[in-house]
Amino acid sequence: MNSTPVNLRPSFLRMFLLLAAIGFGRGAAAEGQTGDDPAWAGFREPPVTARPYVRWWWNGNKLEKKEILRELDVMKAAGIGGVEINSIKLPNVADAHGIPSLDWLSREWCEMVGVAVEGARERGMKADIIVGSGWPFGGRFLPREHQTKILSVGRKRVTGPATVTISEVEMCKSVDLPLHSKNDQIFQTVRFVRLTPAKLDQFETGVDLTARLRDGGLTAEIPAGEHVVHYFVVQEGFQAVINGAPGSDGPVLNHFSREATEFYLNHISDGMKPTLGKLGRHFRAFFCDSLELEGANWNDDLLPEFRRRRGYDLLPWLPYLLTKTGHMGNAVDSDDAVVAGPELQDAVQRVRYDYWVTLIELFRERFLEPFTQWCHAQGGQSRVQAYGRCYDPVESSMLVDIPECDTWLHGNTGASGLRGAHSLNNKFTASGARLAGKRLVSCEEITNTGPVFFTPLEMVKIAGDESNLSGVTHSILHGFNYSPLQAGFPGWVRYGTYFNERNTWWPYFRRWADYKARLSWLLQQSDP
Repeated sequence: MNSTPVNLRPSFLRMFLLLAAIGFGRGAAAEGQTGDDPAWAGFREPPVTARPYVRWWWNGNKLEKKEILRELDVMKAAGIGGVEINSIKLPNVADAHGIPSLDWLSREWCEMVGVAVEGARERGMKADIIVGSGWPFGGRFLPREHQTKILSVGRKRVTGPATVTISEVEMCKSVDLPLHSKNDQIFQTVRFVRLTPAKLDQFETGVDLTARLRDGGLTAEIPAGEHVVHYFVVQEGFQAVINGAPGSDGPVLNHFSREATEFYLNHISDGMKPTLGKLGRHFRAFFCDSLELEGANWNDDLLPEFRRRRGYDLLPWLPYLLTKTGHMGNAVDSDDAVVAGPELQDAVQRVRYDYWVTLIELFRERFLEPFTQWCHAQGGQSRVQAYGRCYDPVESSMLVDIPECDTWLHGNTGASGLRGAHSLNNKFTASGARLAGKRLVSCEEITNTGPVFFTPLEMVKIAGDESNLSGVTHSILHGFNYSPLQAGFPGWVRYGTYFNERNTWWPYFRRWADYKARLSWLLQQSDP
């Protein structure tokens, strides 16, 4: 879809003059403009809603009132319009200088949040906050039934006639997940066992061996020929929150359970309200970061929900449908999988489509919708990043109040280092927003995986321009690191392009921020 804004309210000529003024100053480009023209007034002095915001990494929650206010002054002077408060684990290499950490959601932490939002208000700035710490949402306060779940498949090739015995320990060990962020306690349960031929041209239901599970394992008779025993293990609490700050580490939330989502969100609001009162008084929006769920695919009612929605049973298809799960939920090739002919492969792909549609529906109904409802109940907006397998970037961007995409820089400093600024995901997100009549398309912008001081302001400008060309109308820069003066140079660097006063190009940053704000202002005026 074309996400380029169209039908701009100001005339084409006036828009041309305003855009020209970005590069050539007020001079001739401003000729004929008057103080009564709202487009020109907003262009000349962009409102705070058009100015870049920053992700404010609260490294280790080592917070002090004086430092919070100092950093807000730095940001205000640099032309930054707002902050996204984002608690995160202190970088492993950082010297803490004896500064204690405040536990996330503690009274002391909530008081520092109050200092930050009041300080932002006094400076004419806005504030968002992440509804948690790190990503995805989770924490040690989650009971087992609300923790993330994955149905993992293990396989064993056997030749019959024979009696096969597989212990439960062997089955669970064989489905161990090579995760980016593994939780320290994982609950494993063998749920289903099925036997199929090792080679198939057409779909066969196979033989259900689940009833043969007893005494800590499986013992079953295998008929003549080559077969595959498929065993399916539900793993609960398998993933840990990535870089959660003190007090917010632990297992990830089950995003396919509405009860789990509501339990989690109510825990947040119940923890903050005694200190802060109604949260919408302080925050423009409540943020959900990257939905990197490491392959989560299960809730206890998935099978009956699939049958209700799709009209047939999923269980007999699981031996052919599920793959072994690798890093970040990516499929891993398996030598012991069934060798499927073209007809079976085609059928499996069709079932896989139904399977993912079902997961996307459950994710929307049980996480995205209650999350947005919770945000509204607090008096704020929902802001969600379109980054995850179950987040449909078009449809979901029509649901949340502020859809967000992601613009990256990678490693090197040339134009080839860009990835994401002009990606399809950005365009899908912007298209969904426009289809729903939204003018605000947010972006976690200039995310950087390389050495921070290898990125010149020139590359920041190029990436930001490409981000706008992909449909973005507002930038959340990634990121400004909370880093006290005693941390020295370069300070506590968690992630990002290091938008911070210690960066060598910081004295020139304000010029780019003003330019970026004017672009955002113009794009936010366009009709969806």
